[in-house]
Amino acid sequence: MKKILGFLLLILVSLSISCKSKHNDSTKTILAFLVLRNSAAEAARNAANAANGTSNYDSISTYYSTMTTLNVQVVYESSATPYDSSFTNPFTSTTKNVWDILDDNMKEAFKNRKTSVTTSIPKVLSSMTSISSQNKTTWTTTDIINLAKTYRTSTSTQTTGNFFVAFVNGYYSSDGSTQNTNVIGVNITGTPYIAIFKQVVTSTGSTTPSGIATRVYVEQSTLVHEMGHALGLVNNGVTMTSSHQDTANGKHCSDTTCVMYYANEGTSALVTFLQNYIQTGSNVMFKTDCLNDMQKYSP
Repeated sequence: MKKILGFLLLILVSLSISCKSKHNDSTKTILAFLVLRNSAAEAARNAANAANGTSNYDSISTYYSTMTTLNVQVVYESSATPYDSSFTNPFTSTTKNVWDILDDNMKEAFKNRKTSVTTSIPKVLSSMTSISSQNKTTWTTTDIINLAKTYRTSTSTQTTGNFFVAFVNGYYSSDGSTQNTNVIGVNITGTPYIAIFKQVVTSTGSTTPSGIATRVYVEQSTLVHEMGHALGLVNNGVTMTSSHQDTANGKHCSDTTCVMYYANEGTSALVTFLQNYIQTGSNVMFKTDCLNDMQKYSP
């Protein structure tokens, strides 16, 4: 009987060792797979950063978790100088600096979040950088990335999001040959890079004082729109708190009164949008759905 019991005990021990061995082998296989997958993801991130001149901190997750300062660097070509003076709203008679529009929208975007974010946005030309003429009539995505890699002074850090805005002469082209004379500005997806095409800005409005004011709003609203994309709108990295993506038109808002509405990226519809917006007397161009997305997002 003792021999039988001993034999059975030996079998149980053997089975236990066998199962343990198989379990360890499976765990090692899974761990090895995870290491390889993480290594591949890290390699892909490093390759993208090298190609774009960015860092791992140039990311949506950083902007909405550890960023405490939102910094905007502005460069401009000669003859593509951004508006930087004060202007008066013709409906409210209030006078503000042009760049208060972008600043107020960025402040509103990060309002009521757990981590307080300070904005650092240049408001006069002396705080911006004039660059040599790039001698381009057509700008591609690659051209804009290369410009940023040349003139951007610093990448983002764990606590500072560094965004790069370039005012350039010429027009945007998605295919490298066809100029789009209706595109006022673009954000290069996955980067903090924005380009504003000054010739398109100046083609809006008229040469009268009211026309100049219209161009001021066109320029700033485009900046707000493209900064919205760079900050993950709409469903472009930031999770939506409600269903408001106009999927037929990509990463844009379905609310026609919001600056993130797709047509507000072009000239004709944007002027109509601005005529209604200016009368409100408010600098904030984001509407409730987009504001909720940014204010409540937690990576």
